[in-house]
Amino acid sequence: MDISEQINRYRRQAGMTIDQLARASGVSKGTLNKIIAGETKSPTVAVMGKLARALGRPLDDFDQEAAGRTGLSQEAMGLARDFDGLDSHGRRVVRAVVGEEKRRMAARRETAEKPANKVIPLFGNAFAAGLGEPDFNNLFTDYSVPADSGAEFAVRINGNSMEPYLHDGSVALGQKRTPRDGEVAALLLDGEFLCKQVCQDSLGNVYLFALNRDRKDADVTVAHDAERSLTCFGTIIMERVPLPADV
Repeated sequence: MDISEQINRYRRQAGMTIDQLARASGVSKGTLNKIIAGETKSPTVAVMGKLARALGRPLDDFDQEAAGRTGLSQEAMGLARDFDGLDSHGRRVVRAVVGEEKRRMAARRETAEKPANKVIPLFGNAFAAGLGEPDFNNLFTDYSVPADSGAEFAVRINGNSMEPYLHDGSVALGQKRTPRDGEVAALLLDGEFLCKQVCQDSLGNVYLFALNRDRKDADVTVAHDAERSLTCFGTIIMERVPLPADV
């Protein structure tokens, strides 16, 4: 039964005409006719309260229908009635409380929507110019990054040979893939950690460049026939930097 049918049923039970109901409730006849005709499908709680009082019915008699139309629960409809009965100060207090609670809930949703973290290995203590041998009994520690990060490992930068792109003391993130010419890689050369820009020529010689060209002394060349141990952890995630022109 929709709201217009409910009003008509209770009106007839009360022995009232539409004109009498309009006068008794203080709701204009035009407004009442639109509700009864179904043109106004969502009359306000205030209007329904006036009609309910004039009909001698509790507003709860209309709540099920009103809740279905508005999507509000019975409890919410009751609170709406209570709100209508408050003075201006009370309404301001309720609005303030509701506003604060909405901000709190929004903050909780934002926190819940943030992706969880994942743990990747943080290798070594000194990737850059090659500052000592790694401790293979403690080769890496756990490092936390957002779960949606593409990083698969991390390295800590030591020294200024990769400035201004990779700063001393910073942590660089990497992916476990072979670097292309011009990309920066995390490497292990003869037992020393290195983070260098990589290039390989047609003969298989590997050139490892410092991005800070004031530190050309940190460049390394590994000849294809040299008896050296070169291992690549992967490629550092960063912007591409042109290969140096001063070599």
